[in-house]
Amino acid sequence: MQSVDTSVLDQEKLEVEALLERFSRSPRIAGLLSYICRKYFAGELDQLNETQIAVEVFGRPPDFDRSQDAIARVEAHRLRRKLKEFYEGEGKDRPIQIVLPPGSYIPVFQHRNGSLKAPALTEPRPLNGTLAEEPVKENETKGAPASTIGSQTRRSKALLLAFGIFGGIAGLTAWHFVSTAHKWGAALPSKTEAPAIVSQASPPIRILCGYSGAAHIGLLGNRWTEDQYYIGGRPEPSTQRFTGRTNDPFLFRRIRTGEFSYAIPLKPGTYELHLFFVEATYGEELGGGELSRTFLVRLNGRTLFDGFDIIADAMGPRIADERVIRDVSPDSDGKLHLSFESERGQPIISAIEVLPGIPHRQLPVRIVTQPTSFTDHLGQVWSPDNYFLGGQMSMRRPPVTGTLDPDLYASERVGNFTYAIPVDPRDTYTANLYFAETYFGPDGPGGGGVGSRVFNVSCNGVMLLQNFDIFKEAGRCHALVKSFHGLKPTAQGKLLFWFDPVVNYASIFAIEVLDEAR
Repeated sequence: MQSVDTSVLDQEKLEVEALLERFSRSPRIAGLLSYICRKYFAGELDQLNETQIAVEVFGRPPDFDRSQDAIARVEAHRLRRKLKEFYEGEGKDRPIQIVLPPGSYIPVFQHRNGSLKAPALTEPRPLNGTLAEEPVKENETKGAPASTIGSQTRRSKALLLAFGIFGGIAGLTAWHFVSTAHKWGAALPSKTEAPAIVSQASPPIRILCGYSGAAHIGLLGNRWTEDQYYIGGRPEPSTQRFTGRTNDPFLFRRIRTGEFSYAIPLKPGTYELHLFFVEATYGEELGGGELSRTFLVRLNGRTLFDGFDIIADAMGPRIADERVIRDVSPDSDGKLHLSFESERGQPIISAIEVLPGIPHRQLPVRIVTQPTSFTDHLGQVWSPDNYFLGGQMSMRRPPVTGTLDPDLYASERVGNFTYAIPVDPRDTYTANLYFAETYFGPDGPGGGGVGSRVFNVSCNGVMLLQNFDIFKEAGRCHALVKSFHGLKPTAQGKLLFWFDPVVNYASIFAIEVLDEAR
């Protein structure tokens, strides 16, 4: 059997880590690079295709229309361009360079030949693969940075044919991946699988209220369109300078205000509605406060919120407020009707999202305390850190054992912080909290051990963990999952988790919220 050069593989992984750090300010590009390299090292090259990437990396439903949504192709083109620019510039002398060939989602690692003369790249390390990426059409790049995207199919087929000759390397790579303790072995200890989405009659609809212009692509690759389907009201810019509890402040930069309504066309089915608000006019030093703006929201003629006060709902001004309503269906005319009626001051809204839903249950909420999304071994997508106030993200942690998904523990939120996770207030929920002690311990950078980090965790005033010591329960760098059932939301539809330090800082790596309705 041919041996595997583990030192070379480790060098390749280090090159990926360096690029991920460099691309950290471009979360979609970093997320795509992380995903395709994870699959490469795992030998799962058959999963590197447009549909799989769109679903697992960018959160598209399995039956999304590729002819209308080219997110995977557009982001692959951006990644390909970023790699080219980096290696033609400051990275030109690096011993390993990563290439994404045109027409393919399979990364190629090029190694320099070691010559003392002008550096020259060796032939690409071949892989077994088929043409996975269609060329991006010109109109598919609207809303993306200006670029010329052309079809290079013939050259792509030639490259991939050459790669196919050496397909056995992929299997050896997979063997090495399984047999070494390295962070690329991503999998999740939880056995909870996301329930199948029953209603997928219409694709997700995401509207930026009061906004006109190119589509906005969120951190999960979700496409938010300019304002549409509205009647009345007027668009205005938000006076917002800072928005708490959101990882995408762009959603709150514009508003629709006045007396207005929306009539959103939908095919028959069950949907989940998300409404996004922020109060940037009243409160604290802005003047006024609670009771300065209240309004009525109706859904298909029935009252959804009466006396709705954003400041009271969000617990302050300049804080993103998201409300979730499950079991939503279009009215008899095939449209979802939302009306916003003044009571005191003018109604406002920042964004509207309509998702294919699950009858009588909210879609799972999965958050990882990282700047980019993460897909676990069950294919479940974990969103970038969101809904928090306080604390700080701390990255560059050592590998965590006791889990099939060590990448879930790549970074943590530490400090004195809260999470306000929006849910439908009619149900109760299970929360799975993911911990690991990666700093304290005899062999850790912080030294110490038992008693070095102690904190409390509560939810909506109910103590979940008191004087909690991760190291005492799990030791250092070992995954620990704590599950809590029957959690009741606030009247404002929030699960408010408080992480209060007792000794040193509180810490969390991921949060999962599951609807308990049957």
